[in-house]
Amino acid sequence: MIRRIVFHLPLCIFFFGAFAQEAPIRIQLLLPEFFETPFTGDRSLIEVPERPINQMKIRLVRSAERNLTTGAINVWVNGKAISNIFDSRNVADGTEMTMDPSTMGKRPDQLFDPRENAIEVMASDNRGRKYYQSWILRTTGGQNPYFAYQGQVSRDDPRGVPPDLLLTAPLAPPVLKPGQASARIIVKGTCSSTHPAVALKIGAQAVNITSPSQDFEQAVEIRRDSKELVIEAVDQKQNRRSIVIPVIVQGNSAPPPKSSGAKYALIVGISNYGDAKGAPPTLPQAAADAGSMARDLEAKGGFRKDNIRLLRDDQATRDSLRIGFSDFAAKAQANDLLVIYVAGRAMHDPQPGNNEKMYLAPFGTQMKAMDSTAISFLDLEMWLDQSVRCNHTFIIFDVGHEVEGDWKFPGPNLVNNHLLSLFNEQKGRAVLTSGSAGDIALNRPDGQSSFTYWLTRGLSGEADLNQDRIVTGDELFRFVEEKVREDSGGKQVPHYRLPTGDANQPLGESSPAK
Repeated sequence: MIRRIVFHLPLCIFFFGAFAQEAPIRIQLLLPEFFETPFTGDRSLIEVPERPINQMKIRLVRSAERNLTTGAINVWVNGKAISNIFDSRNVADGTEMTMDPSTMGKRPDQLFDPRENAIEVMASDNRGRKYYQSWILRTTGGQNPYFAYQGQVSRDDPRGVPPDLLLTAPLAPPVLKPGQASARIIVKGTCSSTHPAVALKIGAQAVNITSPSQDFEQAVEIRRDSKELVIEAVDQKQNRRSIVIPVIVQGNSAPPPKSSGAKYALIVGISNYGDAKGAPPTLPQAAADAGSMARDLEAKGGFRKDNIRLLRDDQATRDSLRIGFSDFAAKAQANDLLVIYVAGRAMHDPQPGNNEKMYLAPFGTQMKAMDSTAISFLDLEMWLDQSVRCNHTFIIFDVGHEVEGDWKFPGPNLVNNHLLSLFNEQKGRAVLTSGSAGDIALNRPDGQSSFTYWLTRGLSGEADLNQDRIVTGDELFRFVEEKVREDSGGKQVPHYRLPTGDANQPLGESSPAK
């Protein structure tokens, strides 16, 4: 059963039932800023206005009957433990854990991602039985990765919704070439609002919006001294929505950026996991995708062949990956560049009671022995934390592939969210995943992964947005997100964490324009 409440600029929350537990328990999520009614673990889809998450409650119904204590309740957001920002108390029907701005102050780091968050709760009783529940909080609306979006709710309308702006043109930042003083572009889209008579401005030009949902089209001149084009909609209640389109101005003689150190790449592709009965199902294209990635890094990325380690199928055992993630990665020194690419499977432990555990599956993985045959995300994070020494590290995962039968996870697949949180956004550590929570990695008609296809096309020069013959980390990640989203019709949306210092790091090259 799906319960749906629709607003403009929605934040989606998917709720999946509890699983892998001996006795039923109801774990509820409450969002006091949005609704008074608690939501349980049935498969519900709720859409709420886009706002920061400042309050949250988690309630465990009949916790005393199940012998649950607050010390045995753990909460994670995107793989990070956040139990310390909840205050607990007993209520009439169980235990309630509350998060508010005062408790959030216990954490100096930014907990919530503006686009997507995976919330997990696990409780254990005094007999060792586990109760697990997960939710996905997702901002939707097909936002263009090249543009910046901001919504603001009016103080006079605290439950208001900012107007919804959807642009169909332009789809990329305009580029002014050397010697070009100005350019004329067409801005097209749709403006929707719960309060009509929206004041819409495109740059300095006003556009009249009178209906709740109205298309607009406006010609705008951008000049060489422009840094950005701002589109803003304000409704009668002063709720605001803006889109900022950067303007790229090419210099006349500035040399393209260059890497100051050596380049290293660890490339992993696993299609075949072995012939044992408990092995994961095969993944036909992964090994071939890894080969394509290695060739493109050498041909277009300036990586020396001796500095590329390619591990495919039976070469990618647990031990060889441990050596690769530890010893090989440690070769890259402070000013070097390290790229790690993994095409294969990552999954929740399919064994009942262990579903909160997540693993990267090497060759030889066995379903009933995941701890000893697969690589736990905790081990992966530890290996990388201990060995990565360079200031520019890019880790790319194409691992969110569908599984069936005994391997199928009954809830939303959260591996991408956990992988995205590697290094906890440390400086110089960038992570790109092929999808978001619950997304299934899709293939193109020729069988190649859509993600790897656009990744290699971007490295080959198509991501060179400002046409300076260098593909930077920022250009590549934004290009891949937009192209895969378009290729899949929005069913697969890559996500990334890119520290500011890595945005201009060169990753590939393009041929000079003729």
